[in-house]
Amino acid sequence: MKILSAQQMKEVDAFTIQNEPVAAIDLMERAAMACVKRIVKLCDHEEKLLIVCGKGNNGGDGLAIARLLLDLGYDCMALLINYSNQQSEDAHTNYLRLKEKYPAKLKEISSMDDLMELKTHNGLLIDALLGTGINKPVEGFLGEVISFVNEHFNRIISIDVPSGLFTDKSSSENKFVVKANLTLSFQMPKLAFMFAENKNSSAEFELLDIGLLTAAIEKQATRNYYITKADVAGLLQPRNKFSHKGIYGHALLMAGSKGKSGAAIISAKAAMRSGTGLLTTQSTKETLNALLLHLPEAMGLPDEHPDFISGVEKPERFDAIAFGPGTGTEAETQQTLKKILHYYTGKLVIDADGLNILSENKTWLEFLPPSTILTPHPKEFERLCGRHDDDFERLETLRQFSVKRNCIVILKGAHSAIAMPDGNVFFNSSGNAGLAKAGSGDALTGIILGLLSRGYNAPQAAIIGTFVHGYAADLCARKKSKESILISDVIECLPKAFKQLEKLKFDFSDK
Repeated sequence: MKILSAQQMKEVDAFTIQNEPVAAIDLMERAAMACVKRIVKLCDHEEKLLIVCGKGNNGGDGLAIARLLLDLGYDCMALLINYSNQQSEDAHTNYLRLKEKYPAKLKEISSMDDLMELKTHNGLLIDALLGTGINKPVEGFLGEVISFVNEHFNRIISIDVPSGLFTDKSSSENKFVVKANLTLSFQMPKLAFMFAENKNSSAEFELLDIGLLTAAIEKQATRNYYITKADVAGLLQPRNKFSHKGIYGHALLMAGSKGKSGAAIISAKAAMRSGTGLLTTQSTKETLNALLLHLPEAMGLPDEHPDFISGVEKPERFDAIAFGPGTGTEAETQQTLKKILHYYTGKLVIDADGLNILSENKTWLEFLPPSTILTPHPKEFERLCGRHDDDFERLETLRQFSVKRNCIVILKGAHSAIAMPDGNVFFNSSGNAGLAKAGSGDALTGIILGLLSRGYNAPQAAIIGTFVHGYAADLCARKKSKESILISDVIECLPKAFKQLEKLKFDFSDK
């Protein structure tokens, strides 16, 4: 799914209006109805609803939502914030419709004194104040309104985008932004929703299909995409009835060191659960003894050194290699990674201490095999590429790094950003805060290794692996608290995650 700029979304709206064809006011009605269908599922019929409306088209959406909710018998009041003498044409039409049909349910607010009368309202507030049209930080009366909303309301739904939030550039300096609990966004997500810097305003969002023409969306060029369940299901390859383990590759996992056996065990389990035919884990004898108890299906290759990985022999015999989980950064371990970079030409994923080694030896980045997958968390990425003032700036550095190094970088986070060598970036849609636990990254490395060995190319493995990792955590969270989820629980949900995705593509059984 494409992520488009605010200007591009305007162009898509205009194309739809002209070519469907549909009147602009009717498209607004369609969007309002989509919001209403979702809102009524989120609140009780007796709950008091307050809709704060601006003077532009976002405010027009809000006025239409108020009328439609009142038609359904909801206790709803629309507040028109008079911060300007001008009102968009469609917003004015909906203003007149609401005023004619429900005059007592429309209140015009021209000062903070008018607004203060409503501070005892304890129901749901719907923010339809500004939308995507702003190009400078909110200030003055509008800023006071947003401050009032944030201070006096605990349940806030924003329409399309939280008011005061820039969609295509950083809002880190914006003083006034609505702190929405949920944003109902039209058709496609906004780039701003992908970033942790906006966690207080747009952490949760849902996409509403309002029937914008597919042809209009296809015409728009972008380098940012949002990964959906259907996208990932479409990439899956079936296992052939007549296949054998050799067909699905032989993977080498180089992980673990003294006191860090767990990282190797987690990665190995995840790799075996993700399709590889054969798995060899090179690590310390201590780690391999523990691995045998947890995963007898994996083979072990004991390193000569008792405490860490100190070398590698014939890496070319493996279809894919993962290096880094729990390996440490001893000098011999660093030289082992250097040897792989110089002599291995197969599929490679580098994580954790492997990334720390690269950060200490940045000239080695020149030797990354094409389409190597790097999986840094934000701090590891900072060590590789330096600090950034905001998430938008970091995104561009991420994009440039992947292009320059001809590699794939998965910058882990709530919406992990997968940067490809062609400059495109794919944001993940799965996962939850239960993954904020030790071992989560080790599991992702194992999943990607299994997919690479199994036969997926590097871009496919990065996208599928990142999504499945999060999707398994989502399935896990349906039965367990996010507070209590262990990465071992997530790995146990990998079979179900793959099964659900396979159903979308391969299930031809009787219904």
